[in-house]
Amino acid sequence: MNNEIVSSAVKDFLLAHGYAADFEITTIAGAGSGRKYYRIASGDKSCVLQVSASVDDDFKRFVDYSAAFREFGLPVPRVYFVDEASCSVLQEDLGAHNLLDEILPSGQNKSGNVRILYPVVIDALVKWQEVSRSLFSSRSDLWLRRFDFAALKWETDYFTENFLKAHKGIQEIPQSVLNFYSVLAISVNAQPKVLLHRDFQSQNIMVKPDSEVAFVDYQGARRGSMFYDLASLLWDPYVSLSLNEIKDFFEYWRTMFRETKTYTQEDAWEAFIHASLQRVMQAMGAYCFLSKVKGIQKFEQYIEPGKAQLRVLFGEFKKIAKVTEPEVFEFMDKALA
Repeated sequence: MNNEIVSSAVKDFLLAHGYAADFEITTIAGAGSGRKYYRIASGDKSCVLQVSASVDDDFKRFVDYSAAFREFGLPVPRVYFVDEASCSVLQEDLGAHNLLDEILPSGQNKSGNVRILYPVVIDALVKWQEVSRSLFSSRSDLWLRRFDFAALKWETDYFTENFLKAHKGIQEIPQSVLNFYSVLAISVNAQPKVLLHRDFQSQNIMVKPDSEVAFVDYQGARRGSMFYDLASLLWDPYVSLSLNEIKDFFEYWRTMFRETKTYTQEDAWEAFIHASLQRVMQAMGAYCFLSKVKGIQKFEQYIEPGKAQLRVLFGEFKKIAKVTEPEVFEFMDKALA
């Protein structure tokens, strides 16, 4: 098995760094990206091998961003070795548990770790966001890679095609709903920009043995709304925090992140709800696409929790909406029933 997964170049690196020739290799469960992960262990040494289908832009960005983010003290894994010939990246082993594992151990009810771990994660997110200005000054490519109107509009189109049309069978989408998507994208695009992870959910946040956290799967990083990553974390259908928990953790982030001081509490919550609608609609599109089109059945179980989160979100949005037509709420109420 080792010879089939580990290239000769990676094996030579391991042997040169104290690994025995008979090192152990075990599969680590992946997500929906198609990348495969393996833990390599020998005595008291361990590392993680990431194997991609090709050396594409995401592969190159992961390697590049890993070095750049570590230079700025951000919590990402150290990359030890890259073998492009086998599309392999050898990286630091961050442990066996992600945030989801800690919050929902073995699929059980939420543990008491929620109130302990989420502030730790938010502290790390704030550090990530506060380094934005310095990082963008040295990395213009990240500054230029924007999560802009077109990208935001793509998310709601993705939701429409995969959830509303393919999953729910709704083929006629009212123009008022399409207009709502555009207004929402304009609103989120106008929000202050920071370094955006882009997929900041519980499976991409590792909880290390020392209880510190680290981020993975950040090749999609770019410049975008300062509310979006927080929305990804707090409205994550994998976990399904309660609205009270979401409000508490939102307030904790708001008090910790200096950039929010330009907002009143009410305006900050409204901006957060806008970004949250964007994020959860994108997630719903992804669950439907990955389960129905890609055939990755494990994502189907998150469609109903995602619908429940969207119902709560639209309930919050109704309280703050200033212009949205009643037809939009009526349509979404039926679609999410």
